[in-house]
Amino acid sequence: MIESVAFGAYRGGMTVAAALAGLVSRVPGMPQQWRGLGDRLGTLAPAEAATASGGTALWVHAASVGELVAVRPLLGRLKERFPGRLQVVSTLTRTGLALAKQMPEVHLPLLFPLDAPGAVRPLIERFRLEAFLFTETEIWPTFLSVLAEAKVPAVMVSGRVSARSAARARWLRPVYRRALAQVTCCMQTDDDAARIVGLGADPRRVHVAGSLKFDAAESEPPSEIRRLATALGLPERRMIIAGSTHAGEDEAVLHAYRRLVAIHPDLLLLIAPRHPERFAPVADLIRAAEFPLVSYRAVAAGDDAGPVTGPAVVLLDAVGALAHCYALGVIAFVGGSLVPVGGHNVLEPARAGRPVLVGPHTTNAADVVERLVAGGGAMRVSSAEALVWALEGLLAEPERAADMGRRARALAQGGQGAIERHLKIIAARLSSAGFARTIAE
Repeated sequence: MIESVAFGAYRGGMTVAAALAGLVSRVPGMPQQWRGLGDRLGTLAPAEAATASGGTALWVHAASVGELVAVRPLLGRLKERFPGRLQVVSTLTRTGLALAKQMPEVHLPLLFPLDAPGAVRPLIERFRLEAFLFTETEIWPTFLSVLAEAKVPAVMVSGRVSARSAARARWLRPVYRRALAQVTCCMQTDDDAARIVGLGADPRRVHVAGSLKFDAAESEPPSEIRRLATALGLPERRMIIAGSTHAGEDEAVLHAYRRLVAIHPDLLLLIAPRHPERFAPVADLIRAAEFPLVSYRAVAAGDDAGPVTGPAVVLLDAVGALAHCYALGVIAFVGGSLVPVGGHNVLEPARAGRPVLVGPHTTNAADVVERLVAGGGAMRVSSAEALVWALEGLLAEPERAADMGRRARALAQGGQGAIERHLKIIAARLSSAGFARTIAE
């Protein structure tokens, strides 16, 4: 009874939200982020509708760029095994959508619909779905319940539930229990598995399969990366990479760079803001700090090819290049960790063989960070001042930094194999015996 009431209230609230989104999206002069909500009401353009009707489909949902990069190797494996299936990929953000449009593994990229019946049901009915896979904590109760009614298998891949998320979501447990009842959950760690059960998942459907981020495909760096390295005079010069930064962290790394470049005049800094809407504000911060600004996008376009001879700060004002940029640096700081965001992907710099620095806030990647720290591939810093001292210590001792990088890479490689574990679990779950057999072979 409580479960039905709670679920009904949730769906009612989302229905109201979708109606408001439809109204707001048509109001002239509204900001783009509000007008863009109209694109999440479950409608397809004529060309998209034609593609959707083109045969059986697999739908993979990833919140944004980071999750999409992590799930990409799995997409590739599914496409190899099932070349005739339509691969639909949805994201919540336009930056994620832009990346999905560039991926050859994706046949139809979409923005995920608002979780209201009027947006979800008509969209799902457009497809002949064989399975729906969704990453990490993307639990959308209405969507999952409509899939269950249609008997479409749903699988959470690389599932993650932080302690903070679990605590905040407990009041929604009746809603989650109904949504997760038929979902197979492939969780990253034992703790994640326990938390998803705590939110209402069926323990018989919960498995520990590891993180897909360990199995991210390595690829040749694009020509823009090589052009940037040439312009900056790498590897003769050294560069610090500050990846996935948030407000408050850009100031901290710029402060650290000012202190360090006085001692190491060859030093460069690259800042990669987590969100594209912060590119311009961070550029303003760099100019205010009176450092020469190098735009990655300008270098990639051939408009600003250098050479850069003195101190300078590179702004990574593009999406999707950060993993390759880590290999250009000698030390990596991963953002979202000096400020209480929860941290971001530490495996990209670890895979590049770079020593990793993180702040105290790493709940989003707690298990991986602890393994890197315990294995000597990463260090925690408690504050902006501690970041300065950690960077100076590693710059002054390049052999220690190189050893940390080797340890980080070994730990990243040691966690591989999640894709195979996921594929076996997916095979056991899918309703089509022929489909499951092909995966398992």
